[in-house]
Amino acid sequence: MGKLSSNIFVRIGVSLLVAVCVFLLSYNGAFRTVDDRFCDLIYQKSTNPIDVIKIVDIDEKTMNALGNPSSWDRQIYADFVNNLMNSEAAPSVIAFDILFTGEKTAEGDAAFVEAVKSAGNVVVGINRDSREKMSKDGSGLEYDIVYPYEALKNVSTMGMADVETEKDNYVRKVITGASYNNNWYDCFAIAALRKFNEYLNTHDSFKANFERKYGPLVISDYSANEIKEYRFSYIAAQGDLGSHFSFLDIYEGRIPADFKNGIAFVGAYAPGLQDYFSVPLSKEVSGSDMSNNMYGVEIHANIMQALAEGKIQTDANLFLLSFVYALISGLLCFLMFKLRLLKGGICAAVLLVAAFTFAKLLYGAGIYIYIINLIFAVLAVYVGFIIFNYSIARAEKHKINKAFKMYVAPEIVDEMAQNGDFKLQLGGRNKDIAVLFVDIRGFTTMSEKLRPEEVVEVLNEYFTLVTDAIFKNKGTLDKFIGDAAMAVFNSPFDLDDYVYRAVCTARDIAKGSEIINKNLMGRYGRSISYGIGVNCGEATIGNIGSPFRMDYTAIGDTVNTAARLESNASAGTILISDEVKKRLADRIITEEQGEIPLKGKSVGIMVHKLIDVVC
Repeated sequence: MGKLSSNIFVRIGVSLLVAVCVFLLSYNGAFRTVDDRFCDLIYQKSTNPIDVIKIVDIDEKTMNALGNPSSWDRQIYADFVNNLMNSEAAPSVIAFDILFTGEKTAEGDAAFVEAVKSAGNVVVGINRDSREKMSKDGSGLEYDIVYPYEALKNVSTMGMADVETEKDNYVRKVITGASYNNNWYDCFAIAALRKFNEYLNTHDSFKANFERKYGPLVISDYSANEIKEYRFSYIAAQGDLGSHFSFLDIYEGRIPADFKNGIAFVGAYAPGLQDYFSVPLSKEVSGSDMSNNMYGVEIHANIMQALAEGKIQTDANLFLLSFVYALISGLLCFLMFKLRLLKGGICAAVLLVAAFTFAKLLYGAGIYIYIINLIFAVLAVYVGFIIFNYSIARAEKHKINKAFKMYVAPEIVDEMAQNGDFKLQLGGRNKDIAVLFVDIRGFTTMSEKLRPEEVVEVLNEYFTLVTDAIFKNKGTLDKFIGDAAMAVFNSPFDLDDYVYRAVCTARDIAKGSEIINKNLMGRYGRSISYGIGVNCGEATIGNIGSPFRMDYTAIGDTVNTAARLESNASAGTILISDEVKKRLADRIITEEQGEIPLKGKSVGIMVHKLIDVVC
């Protein structure tokens, strides 16, 4: 890729710049929402819910029969709890994802308290007050707790039922609990799980069956953990977690047998109750806009199983993660300078696969890492080097074109580069062309009288004239031979009116020589002249030489004849062949020179002296 890629300081500098940019973007949380959504796709996968989870839906069916829950007398909840606990299919836990704040009717409130007290396994929700206030010591924000009414508070287990959303309104994290007035309150899911564990410890037979199927239940003391916020893995999408039952059926005494020993999560399950949130797992729900939403009661059930199975994650150290991504990106950038695009693409692909695999392994081990920044960095580095290679290739092409313009008319090179339809053919082929040879007359004598640098100056001045004339008429400068030059027309690419252009080139050289001679007489008191020969006909054109060194040139009798015409031309004379005369007819003015013998030919050829060209 040229000198740029071989310069170690450039490679190090660019790689360090890439590393710093990646570090800053990663550490400052650029693309965080995109990263969350992407990580949802690679991390969140449905698994198998434990069979003890039962979801009791306060659904449309229930509301059609009993009205909106906000208007219910608490006698309804009392009857619900009593029906469950008095049945042969009594659950191990009843967890109400409901805030029983304030008092309603004395009879209903008392009946519900009595039912909860009798059951001894009821968990109810509490919330942090959304009104934030600064702590008295100024250390940060604190919250008030919204409790159930006092009588219920004293007989039930309470759990924080808040659902925390991210910036994109998705639920991905759980706060395990909060301290308030020197009391620790578990989150709703943990409170339900502890209640279930109490049940296991008093029902040996059920515990043995449960542990045989799912293993021992281990619940951490999250109040002692420094980390209070965790990401969690969803177990199932909306409607797929546990068995679902209508609240109305339980309330009216229709209790299935498989409810026994289950954990009954009770909560809103109708769009009108506005208790649903966006979640990573999606599921098409016919006739509903709930495809990527989930009701709060199911979210708590998902959290409970995730906690029970240890499927929770803490965020990796952001500084360390950003540093690692910066290091990887910088090293990849450094390597890319020396790799071809295909190998670089393979290297980038292998790196991304390794990153995905490592991220999944860490996720399974309880560590959550953002990965989109690394993906963007790797792709940006690779795309950057595609652009870099393209730019280098264009620069090299420009250099080649510039060099080619030293041999072929620049406008033809530009047209050829723009069209992109020219291809040099290996080997040789026959083609009709025009050939021009020009030689300086009197140059040897002059060079004996001039200093070497003056000889070179004169020669360059004359060859500049010759080159300009050739390129002006769109010919190809084939080669310089000492103080002579050879040009071809209609090779290597097709050229219109090429014989006429060759003759015009000879005329232009003749006219330019007059000006050069005036300058030479003024500078050195001497002049030089020229001899030119022009012929046309079929010749062999192609790559001539060896595999190690070759020239693209023309050979054959047509070329040899043009050279012989030039050698026979006296100073200041342009000789053309009879074939050139015939093809151009009245477009040129000539003077017949007669037949002259040519070296190497048994028969002479008719030669004409060019007097002028008719425009």
